[in-house]
Amino acid sequence: MDQAQTAYFLDRYARMSDEELSYLLVTRGDSLSEEASHALHTVLGGRDPTLLRQEVQATTADLHAQIERAEHEARKQQKAARLQHNGIRIVCAVLLIVGLIAWMSGHANEGIGFAIGGIALFLLIEIRRLVWRFIAALFDPNAR
Repeated sequence: MDQAQTAYFLDRYARMSDEELSYLLVTRGDSLSEEASHALHTVLGGRDPTLLRQEVQATTADLHAQIERAEHEARKQQKAARLQHNGIRIVCAVLLIVGLIAWMSGHANEGIGFAIGGIALFLLIEIRRLVWRFIAALFDPNAR
């Protein structure tokens, strides 16, 4: 173990508040170097264990709340994306239906234009979605 590194971490951690130490312990406790871990445990040993335990619990609760908020935001964004995608599908279906009705009522040029526009928009959106999913899968095999 490098004594200079340990001394550096001891000095650094001794100047930290209980809140800062608890955040370090909760978020990076398992990934610290041997020197940093030894220094952290030495400094923690000199602090009030009751206050430190309360601070660790508060930090853990705060991090869990942040994770829940982030997951909630991700779910909201996914729901909004689904609603947007379904809205575009409905617009495509309406264009197709209007086109077919116009075509059947004698307005062939306008009807065919609307129908082709609806089909083309639907295909464009679906192909674009599939291409993005394919690209995402190339970089993240667990992506949906």
